[in-house]
Amino acid sequence: MAARGLSDLRKLRHVVGVARAGSFTSASHALNITQSALTKSVAELEHLLGLKLFERLPRGVRLTQIGEAFVPRAERLLADSEDLMADMDQLQSLAAGHLKIGIAPAAFAGFLEHTVSAFAQVYPGVSIEVRDGSPDDMARAAINGQIDLVVGGANNFAPWKELETVSVAALQHFFIGCLEHPVPAATATARALLDYPVIMPALGFTSEAQLTQAYLDAGMTPRPPRYICDHFPLVRMLVAATHAISPVVSLAAPGRRYRSEFQVYENVISLEQQVLGIAFSRSRPQSPGARAFVDIFQGFLQDSKV
Repeated sequence: MAARGLSDLRKLRHVVGVARAGSFTSASHALNITQSALTKSVAELEHLLGLKLFERLPRGVRLTQIGEAFVPRAERLLADSEDLMADMDQLQSLAAGHLKIGIAPAAFAGFLEHTVSAFAQVYPGVSIEVRDGSPDDMARAAINGQIDLVVGGANNFAPWKELETVSVAALQHFFIGCLEHPVPAATATARALLDYPVIMPALGFTSEAQLTQAYLDAGMTPRPPRYICDHFPLVRMLVAATHAISPVVSLAAPGRRYRSEFQVYENVISLEQQVLGIAFSRSRPQSPGARAFVDIFQGFLQDSKV
């Protein structure tokens, strides 16, 4: 069917070329085709349509009444096909297009900030849509083609066999408290820290079940988190304003920035190891935009480890 369609488009070009040139001889030169092949092509289309498009004159040709109605529509169809091919070339080269990224859950948004801005600089013609939600909602969106890819905890995507998940980085975890926190980082214990309120993401890298287990491991009665928040800038403000502690996941161990702003508690409260992953639908080919985004993302992750 595809070959037939391309053949029909060539025949349309031949008809339009003859109509514009006014003769088969002139048209054959313009179209870079032999006169006999051009004559055969036009005759085949006339036979296929059951219509006569040209009147053969002693010198050249003239469109019939039907041909005069046919050629303008053929010209529009050819122009549309050229526009379509140009659009596809733009999409393939990422001069245009649309990239839809899911984050599952919102607590992972910080890992994408540099990648999204870098992608926008490299491919300014591509529009970008970023949405977040629960791992289940984002998994369904990826499977149904509503988003191109989803970034989040790789273990969250494991139950979805319709997704192909690429693990891109193991994450470090630690807790933070305000600089004036009563429990110094140097002598902190899990029991001492868990005496203070805890900030937890609504749906993120640390679950309430993990927190419950941490209390039990410390020989304490579990208690619910005092604050629930996915937005890290707000978490920072809560930590600074209270004696609450918060889990943090990072691509690397905490550096000067964290240590200048917070008490940093490493290897005090044990949490489940998290792995950053990217998931795609198995039944849909990756778009050029998605492939380019992953390349930039993985490059950024490599640079972050150096």
